[in-house]
Amino acid sequence: MARANPSRPATRRLPRDQRVAIIMQSAREVLRERGYEQFLTSEVAERCGISEGTIYKYFATKRDLLIKVAEAWFEEFLTAETPPSLQTPTRDRLFHVIWNNLSLVRRQPTLSRFVLMELRPDPKYRTMRIYGINKRIAEKVMAVVREGVARGDLRGDISLKLIRDMIFGAIEHQTWTYLRGEGDFSVEDAAEGITDVVFRGIAARSAAAPGDWDGALARLEKAAAKLESLTRSAALP
Repeated sequence: MARANPSRPATRRLPRDQRVAIIMQSAREVLRERGYEQFLTSEVAERCGISEGTIYKYFATKRDLLIKVAEAWFEEFLTAETPPSLQTPTRDRLFHVIWNNLSLVRRQPTLSRFVLMELRPDPKYRTMRIYGINKRIAEKVMAVVREGVARGDLRGDISLKLIRDMIFGAIEHQTWTYLRGEGDFSVEDAAEGITDVVFRGIAARSAAAPGDWDGALARLEKAAAKLESLTRSAALP
């Protein structure tokens, strides 16, 4: 059994905000080590040097605690992320934001899996704060696309929703095996592959022979439809 961390002051004697912060940090550690299926609030309490009942003074349920941990991590990701310079070429900017999203999954697979497997299928997901945070993460990617359109580097006649679904659908399917604990993936290779396919499909006409675009767009739309079908079957929105 895990023991209370001797380097932490007695949690019960700290101000409320500090008690909550220590509980959430211990919960993140247990979640990372055990996975959410084996997550126990009793182990969190032991690491904090408090009773299990104390945790429920601040978090209504175990699930509520896990949601708060996930929200805090995603907020940290947004705060720490450094956007690429506007002077950077559009393709490199696109690679950067795709790489960042893949690295989020690579660094925190348990939290990512909790959000994908437990929260997104929830009918109330769109009312949760985590949903708003995810929208802000997606917006960082789409801002790069819109800026590319404004520069004339990317086509403006393709649905932004389609482009978003293609990017994030590809990210989810590239990382799905990893999240299920059945393999690994290279962030660099996956980011390069996704960027290459997406950029080639939405680059301005000057970047390819004009006669190729109708067929390319048709293939892109067909792939998006197939991807949507696959994500529904895997309980992903």
